[in-house]
Amino acid sequence: MAIISFWGIQHGLGVTSSTATVAALIGMEYQVRTLVSQPQWSDNTLQRIFKKTIQSQNPQGFQTSGGLDALERAVRSGRFERESVKNNSLILVPDRLDILKGTTKADRGQFDEASEVINLIYQKATEYYDLVLLDLHSGRNSPVVLDALNQSDLIVVCLSQNINVLERFFLQREQQPEAFQNKPFVILLSQYDEDSKFKVKNICNKYRYKGPVFTMPYNTSFKDHSNDGDIQAFFRRNQQLMKFHPNRFFIEESRKLALHILNESGINTQVKQISGKGA
Repeated sequence: MAIISFWGIQHGLGVTSSTATVAALIGMEYQVRTLVSQPQWSDNTLQRIFKKTIQSQNPQGFQTSGGLDALERAVRSGRFERESVKNNSLILVPDRLDILKGTTKADRGQFDEASEVINLIYQKATEYYDLVLLDLHSGRNSPVVLDALNQSDLIVVCLSQNINVLERFFLQREQQPEAFQNKPFVILLSQYDEDSKFKVKNICNKYRYKGPVFTMPYNTSFKDHSNDGDIQAFFRRNQQLMKFHPNRFFIEESRKLALHILNESGINTQVKQISGKGA
């Protein structure tokens, strides 16, 4: 029903890890049909983060799943149906979370030229999935990115506490795609350091910003699990934590963003929440 795009003004702002975090949390804690995908040319980082789960949940289809390219062919041949996306995706959490593999096109020009079809695929996916989470390429130099932002119901803008990044976004408005003029967005500070001078409150005061701001703190264990391709094991092991556990802040802050996205998407979180959740 809703498309949520994660986007950054430049690389290195945690767009992919943030997308994966929200997807994993929602898939674990809510009975919501969610699709996560990375419509980028020559990048499969999102798949690598979920590698162990993909292999365990799809022993027969790990290498054969059609992904984005198969769906593009289906659209062009008139064989694209309501459940086509589901049938060409891989399972992460049965009945709750799937991942759609990105393109394997060797030529970026061909990928960019398919922008209209690619975004039609994600729009069609909302007929089956309650939530579609997109990990977009940073910057503005891809028609796939610009079209995806324009059809998003909510944009998660990934920034950092780096002053150069903050000033590019808040002061150099030409860095913002046109979609920001009419689409709701929230700011996410990734790799967040709560001991930094540039806390959320200070950033908002400095730039006179009054919109929603979320954080995703730096967490070593999360990074290690991501590098191991086992991000979902991290969330399973940290679902219920004692008050002073070192991972608690990361889990709590990530949950705030996931809950906001669900609420903004019109999903009744009290009804859809799976019992047993809690930090």
